[in-house]
Amino acid sequence: MKTSWGKKLQYYFDYLFSLGPGVLIGALALFTVVLSLITALVLVVGRLSPGGEPPFDFIEGLWFTFLASLGEGSVAGRESVWIFRFLTLGLTLASIFIVSNLIGIISNAISQKIENLRRGKSAVIERDHIVVLGWSEQVFTIIPQLFIAQEGKKNQKIVLLGNHDKVEMEDQIRSRIGAESLRKVVCRSGSPIEMSDLELTNLNEASGILVLTPEGENPDAEVIKTVLAITKSHDRRGRPFTIIASLREKQNRALGKIVGEGEVEWIYSGQVIARLLAQSCNQPGLSVVYSDLLDFTGDEIYFVEDAALIGRTYREALSTFQKGVVIGLQKGDRVTLNPPMESIIRAGDQLIVISSDEHGLVRGERTPIHDEWIVSNHFPPRSSESVIILGWSDRGYELLRELNNYFQPKSKVCIVTDKFDLRKELEEIASDFNIKISFEQRSILDRSELDRLKLPKYNHIILLSNEDQASSIQQIDSNTLFTLLHVRDIIENAHSKPSIATEILDGRNSRLAEVAKADDFIVSDRLISLMMAQIVADRRRNAVYEDLFNPQGSEIYLKPVTQYVKTGVALNFYTLLESAARKGETAIGYRLSSLSEDAKRSFGVKINPDKWDEVVFTEKDKVIVLAEK
Repeated sequence: MKTSWGKKLQYYFDYLFSLGPGVLIGALALFTVVLSLITALVLVVGRLSPGGEPPFDFIEGLWFTFLASLGEGSVAGRESVWIFRFLTLGLTLASIFIVSNLIGIISNAISQKIENLRRGKSAVIERDHIVVLGWSEQVFTIIPQLFIAQEGKKNQKIVLLGNHDKVEMEDQIRSRIGAESLRKVVCRSGSPIEMSDLELTNLNEASGILVLTPEGENPDAEVIKTVLAITKSHDRRGRPFTIIASLREKQNRALGKIVGEGEVEWIYSGQVIARLLAQSCNQPGLSVVYSDLLDFTGDEIYFVEDAALIGRTYREALSTFQKGVVIGLQKGDRVTLNPPMESIIRAGDQLIVISSDEHGLVRGERTPIHDEWIVSNHFPPRSSESVIILGWSDRGYELLRELNNYFQPKSKVCIVTDKFDLRKELEEIASDFNIKISFEQRSILDRSELDRLKLPKYNHIILLSNEDQASSIQQIDSNTLFTLLHVRDIIENAHSKPSIATEILDGRNSRLAEVAKADDFIVSDRLISLMMAQIVADRRRNAVYEDLFNPQGSEIYLKPVTQYVKTGVALNFYTLLESAARKGETAIGYRLSSLSEDAKRSFGVKINPDKWDEVVFTEKDKVIVLAEK
């Protein structure tokens, strides 16, 4: 069936309009030129002109018709011949068509541009900026941290690409962080897995790229696709990217390394949170130590080369600075925390230090050490213990592996949840563990069910966020806090003192955990967000965190002060440092039990104290050390 010329013309006309304002303006310009040329030829050949005036030559005729077609001409008067009148009438009608369409096209293009700006669809031209990809609760932790990290850097912007409306994102940032923050944050709307949307952020000129973990099912898949879109972008230049991203599931780590191709610093969030929960359940206050280290408002980890220490030992380096704590060495690409005390510092080696900032190290003379204040008490080896886990999620299996690493063989772990029946799965993996694992299917929100569990008999209680796809993060946190309140009441009525470690998903609920008197609480997204902000500022820090969270290396422990020094006497931190060094450990701070419920004073945790300041410790106080065990 043949298509009529009318339909063909209509099809091409519609296609022309679909090509955008640039093509339409070009088409109008071409139409105007062709019309002017034809009319000018008619005027010259017919020797036509307004009445009483000489005939046009070609140039004058072309200029006359061009102006007339743009509305500058008018229909000829009575003194003109009829053919000239009809000609100018046609030009006048053509000018109405051309000018009205031109105005409409330009007006529509401007409106579309304004709409694109409102929707965040225009490209940025920032340089040395940090790109944040994705939109989640992590935004409200990461952005303030990046502001602090960027202090002193002029005009360094944060470009945020999220799959929400630009105005909506800006409104939330304004209300949650502050209106001033929008001076440094540039929001763009788009999908982080779309290459065309990624081009809006000018990745090639960015100093670092943070890929946030999206909410919803299978977030790891979205993170990996985003990293793939970045690394395989057809618009990228030769310079390697600095990408920081996190993965939750263990099975995705190998794929992450393949996709990252050495440009990505991966944080394995499931492993990190599980390890912190395992450590914190018998070391209350540990999460506060990590929060202080990861928060830019406190002390951070830096790398420093000190020529004055070349040829000296690590032990000598420990007491070099009055303010600033040495915690390890970087030799080449290898990071070692709490190395052997007699390790020699060579040229090119970097000291790994905890300091308030890059210039916060203060040298000072070490005061004389009073040996009579140093003790060498050793606690007897730990026996098997009992742990109960209230709640369950995919992170639970990682937690079991960490408990297996940290607790003595034959320790008992009981899992309680009504969301899943884990009996079969736990039976299948039981042979992989030295600890004994049992399961009870009960509601952890029902007080009568909790009473039947006989919680006071356990040494440690872990409240794991009870995974429920039908519930929001806020609902899951609410359930966790309700359970915590019941648990607190039960153990207080029984005058029992098991430790309690609680996982909170949303940082906004951490204040409620304080009110509920959690011994320790892990705010999952906040800790991972803090790590990402720290690593984007210096990617070498990731190797330090990997060592800290590796059970095979040195880790942070809170140990009784009575194992190191005498209590009841005023002594400075040099004495603690020396006592720990004699045990092959690195002291980095202490925790005062008298302040353990004071949130404004970091629950009594003091990292990187001035080594000259004297403190009187009690038997309940703790020393914070890096140690093998």
